[in-house]
Parts: sequence; C-alpha cells; structure tokens
Amino acid sequence: MKILIIEDEKDIANFTKKGLGAELFVVDVANTGAKGVTLACRNSYDAVILDFHLPDMKGSEVSSAIRKCNPSTPILVLSVEQDMDIKVDMLSICDDYMTKPFSLRELVVRLRALARRGEVLHGDILKAGNLMLDSTKYTVTLSEKPIELRNKEFCLLEYLMRNKDIVLSREMMLEHVWDMNTDPFTNTVDTHIRLLRKKLENKKRKFIHTVPKRGYRFYAS
Repeated sequence: MKILIIEDEKDIANFTKKGLGAELFVVDVANTGAKGVTLACRNSYDAVILDFHLPDMKGSEVSSAIRKCNPSTPILVLSVEQDMDIKVDMLSICDDYMTKPFSLRELVVRLRALARRGEVLHGDILKAGNLMLDSTKYTVTLSEKPIELRNKEFCLLEYLMRNKDIVLSREMMLEHVWDMNTDPFTNTVDTHIRLLRKKLENKKRKFIHTVPKRGYRFYAS
C-alpha cells in the first residue's frame, strides 16, 4: 500500500512513517496542505492521512482539493478535537477520523479497511492470461501455482497490472512503488523488473515489455 501523510508536526510525521514502513507500507510525507494536495493529485495513493490543523490550509480545504483530482482516494483525518459535533462534521469531508494521540496499531487496521473499500471500486483481483494477483491476500499465482514475491516486487507488479497496456516511465514507477525521495538515476526499477521477469516469464510467455527510451508496458503475450 502507498500512503500519503499530510502533517506539519515533524515528530508525529516521522513516527507515523516509521511505523507504517514497518508494516511494509510505502509512505510519502507532506508538511503543508499545499504540498499534500500537489502530491495527492500527482500520484496514486491507497489512502491519505490528513492532519486537520495545518499552518497554511484548513483540513476541509485540503480534503476538497484532493477530492477534485482524485475523488476515490480514501482520506483519514487526524485531529485533537474531542467534541462529537466537530467529529461528525469532519466525517462529512473524509472517510474516517482518529483523535490524537492515536494508536499506530489501530491506524494500520483502519488504513487497510479503507483500502479494502477502495478495492470494491478498483478490483482486488487482477488477471493477465494465467497470471493472477490478489491485492487483498497479497498472493500471486501463475498457472495456479503460487509465486513468492518480495514486497517491492509485489507492489511493482500490481502497479504494472493496474496500468495494463500503458507505457510507464521509470520515474512513474519510482514515485508509486518507492517514494518521492528515491534517487531518479538509480537502477532500482530495472533491477526489480529483471527479478519479476525471472520469476514470471520464459521463452514462450512474456508480460513485461520494454519500450525503448520510455519505460515498460505490461500485457500478456
């Protein structure tokens, strides 16, 4: 899962990013509402964690801006507000709400629940020929036989399959599967593509096709 945290308190942002990273989430962090909106509109996230009180924008403004460019992205709001009426108002602009201080374990559970709701729209089982990926169970099968993939390999394959027949640049894959701070000149993408090909392809079966000077395209052949 790829998560965006919009939080101006550095300690909270770092604590949350570290905790989610331990659960194998890919996490980007924005410390202002404006930066958060830019990232949310430029990238595809499984969920957004939004601090309601930001220095430059109201939480409602950030949520509204994200909804305009990515209406299906789930938003979970964090706030110190305890008043029930305020909580009800917040739920009108987001998908879930948690009060600070919060339990990291509960946050993980709620994020996964939000992602599952999103999968009703996006589909949790992806198929291409005899290859099948289940994003809920985190499983991949080829000709009904299980294929063991590492976390990044799985995330990369899911991104490729969800964008079947579309040419994806290395930069796009780095931003979605890794994070915005990854060195754009790294050979990480090519290395992981090579590992996926080794596990999934042979002389008669090919899924990941190289598009010279542009990137890669996924389709079964």
